[in-house]
Amino acid sequence: MPERMNLDRKVFPKGSQPVVFGDQTTDALAGMVLALLGEVVVLKDRLDANERLLKAAGLHGPADVDVFNPDAEVRAHRGAYRQAIYDRVLGVARDRLLPEALAEQQAYEGEVARVAAD
Repeated sequence: MPERMNLDRKVFPKGSQPVVFGDQTTDALAGMVLALLGEVVVLKDRLDANERLLKAAGLHGPADVDVFNPDAEVRAHRGAYRQAIYDRVLGVARDRLLPEALAEQQAYEGEVARVAAD
């Protein structure tokens, strides 16, 4: 049996930490995005393995998943949880790092709505 990873252990990079993007905040955000990308790739690999194991067991496989056509209820459910995830993940950056851009976008959208109503 393969050795299980110790998820309680904190992993920190060793050595110097150069600033690549000009400031530490941007570097930290870039690091977070890259770490998240790594997690998504692992998740995709595990999903692929599960689909292939199900196919080998005579159940559905990757091709069946590819052609799956969700009904309206499933699409609504997925839309709701996607929006919640987007709000959790991107909301911090939107609300803390880009408040001026958000205000400008809201003002623009308000002006477009006003002109469209005329």
